[in-house]
Amino acid sequence: MQVRVQIQYVSPDDADVASLVSLGRGLTNDPRSVVVSREEADRLVVEFTMPTEAQYLAVPKIDRAVRHHAGNRLDSTIAFPRSAADRERNKRKTERRRKRR
Repeated sequence: MQVRVQIQYVSPDDADVASLVSLGRGLTNDPRSVVVSREEADRLVVEFTMPTEAQYLAVPKIDRAVRHHAGNRLDSTIAFPRSAADRERNKRKTERRRKRR
């Protein structure tokens, strides 16, 4: 499952980037999937994959890791973006349902 964590800082530095890489590697099932990027001047985003499980079970794990690795954050957001394949599959399902009506 794909995970995207956006964290807002006053002014992020290289140590914050390194801590987000560590955060992602601690939660991922594929260390090569961890990508940290700067979204805006005050926001960093870490994206990675996790073993598939219910999102309500994954959120506390991710939140705990964020609190441990990004203690100087102002705000954080956890998202589970869908892949293009998932979006396409859902679109086909919706179309089939509409045709049955």
